Amino acid sequence: MRNTPLPADLRHQLLLSEPLYAVVHKAHPLADADKISVTALAVEPFVFFDPQGGTALYSDILALLHRYHIKPFITQEVGEAMTILGLVATGLGVSILPASFRRARLADLVWLPLTEEDAISELWLVWSAGREINAQMENMMALLRRNRP
Repeated sequence: MRNTPLPADLRHQLLLSEPLYAVVHKAHPLADADKISVTALAVEPFVFFDPQGGTALYSDILALLHRYHIKPFITQEVGEAMTILGLVATGLGVSILPASFRRARLADLVWLPLTEEDAISELWLVWSAGREINAQMENMMALLRRNRP
């Protein structure tokens, strides 16, 4: 799971803390930059997650924008990150996504690192607090930690 408030009956452990990237169309004026500040996106149309979509990325990214006094102009809300990437690739707007989504290689996209140190997203291992961590769970957790990007 991504960083999200958890009920008391769940436990978690940080698996991965990854940077957030701005995603723009290759013809966008920012596409030639090495990296940008999130404030450079303040006036851009955003393709964003649907708030009812159930992803913690919605809250993470919106909180980042709000920390820098940015109220995004959202042109389209969708439920899936791959749909966001497809819409940015058509030039509909810009977005912000975690680094791990760069694996979806679309020729028309440019991924720009953000300069803000707090532009990160956490990925957690989550399990029931009422369940003891047995050998199989520990092995799976160790495998996930070992193979993180």
